[in-house]
Amino acid sequence: MILRRVLLAGAAALATTAAGAANPSTLSSAAASRARFTPPTGPVMVSRTLIRALPDGKEVRTIRRYRVWFSPEGEGFRIDGELAEVKVEVPPILEGLAAIERTRTDPGLFPVRLDGMGRIQPGPAATGDGARVRAAALGQVMLNQATLAPPTRAQASAMLQQVSIAAAGQTAWPVDLFNPAEAERRERRALALPGGQQGSVEIVVTATGIDRGRLPGQVERLVVTELDGTRRTSREVWTFVPAD
Repeated sequence: MILRRVLLAGAAALATTAAGAANPSTLSSAAASRARFTPPTGPVMVSRTLIRALPDGKEVRTIRRYRVWFSPEGEGFRIDGELAEVKVEVPPILEGLAAIERTRTDPGLFPVRLDGMGRIQPGPAATGDGARVRAAALGQVMLNQATLAPPTRAQASAMLQQVSIAAAGQTAWPVDLFNPAEAERRERRALALPGGQQGSVEIVVTATGIDRGRLPGQVERLVVTELDGTRRTSREVWTFVPAD
């Protein structure tokens, strides 16, 4: 039971980094007919809140706020920005990881490039490598705190590594974050884990305050991870407000 809870929490952390929006070529007909993006003329405060459940019912909550501004570039747009604020709330046992997160400056996140429809384009800022490494670290910390025999610990580490590899190269933020065409989108994926473990990840992205071609009010991504009948959730919430 301990192994299952640790693996589930680690898999949920890693799966979150892989839970980008669908590839533009697979979006629905509603998304395909989205309006051309019209960015704000002034700076915007983008807030990203990540809430991740731990096996004991406690939570890891991270809030990162960015001051960003948009400018035309070619047929699309460019987003430049800077980190404005970081808040991290964790159980005492994870305080060391929280201290690292509080001082992290997100190098390479900006600029973010968008196409004419406001979709995030592939590039260093669009990949989830940094988030994957931090999620893997969280999973390993939780694994280290568990009371497991060496063979079982080795198996658990292998599973976390497998999920980490699966997460590589995915978008860290939903590709249509800045101009969603749908109020809700669902996607379910199977997790291929070693040792005969069965798992899946369901991703639900919802948007409120949709205004065709303009920034939404809020986007939320819910990730539900199941491993051999055990369930864990994590949530990410992005909000957009004019910057002072």
